[in-house]
Amino acid sequence: MKNLISIITPVIDQMQESHLKSQLLRYFPLQTNEFTTIENSFKSLTSKKQSKEILNLFFKSWSQTNNSAMTVAGLSNRMTMLVHKNKPVVSEHDLFKAVASLNRIVDEDLAVVGRVLHSELFYTMATNIAGDDSWLSKQYLSKEAKAFKAWKDKNSLRDKDIMIGLLTTLVHEIYTHGEVEYIIPKFNTWLEAEGTYTDDEIATSLAWIQVHCGATEKDHFFHAVDAVNSYAKAQNIDVTTYNIEEIITTYLQLKSEVMGVLDIQIAKADELAFQA
Repeated sequence: MKNLISIITPVIDQMQESHLKSQLLRYFPLQTNEFTTIENSFKSLTSKKQSKEILNLFFKSWSQTNNSAMTVAGLSNRMTMLVHKNKPVVSEHDLFKAVASLNRIVDEDLAVVGRVLHSELFYTMATNIAGDDSWLSKQYLSKEAKAFKAWKDKNSLRDKDIMIGLLTTLVHEIYTHGEVEYIIPKFNTWLEAEGTYTDDEIATSLAWIQVHCGATEKDHFFHAVDAVNSYAKAQNIDVTTYNIEEIITTYLQLKSEVMGVLDIQIAKADELAFQA
């Protein structure tokens, strides 16, 4: 059975030989414990029917780890702001190539293609499975999920070095490809086992996951690669001076902390149910 790293690595292998490729292939496989924690949380969630409380906790906190449209659009905004404020840019042509690549990452998210906002697809999934949209309440948002989003927003929107935001986007897109491919069969089997969903209802509920499978997130990853390379040309940056180990390890550490807490909540609920 495939695990996250076995889904992620073949896509990285498709990159042209580069410093970025070497770094991704070196540091992603070292995050074994984090990947295991994340995988176990999804296994626990989809192992049986869950209480409404657990579903609310899961969907609210998980949602904060996969919402990237704002940060990607924010990076694009920061680049055009350089021109707007007459900041030094070596090549405006390459700067706008980087902007174009970032915009291709959020086409689907913003319904430029596909006609449906991806936030609406996530809402449908979480609401259909949880029973209503009470999962939106901030009371279900864990401090770990807040920390993940705060770190990611800081890297993309507030770090003085825009390249840090681009490299964070790169890591996020390749990880997300692995996640959606890993969970789609589990979610399908989970809802089928419920016995209360028709095939059409399952397809509608899982559309958010399904639309990110296949080429979608892979393409987003390669758009992120192009954005890094174009921005490097635009500002005459030597990408080989960046070590992305810290970005990869922090991303997966914070992500695994979010998912690990959710797994603990599921285990506690199971224990209470057994005692009752």
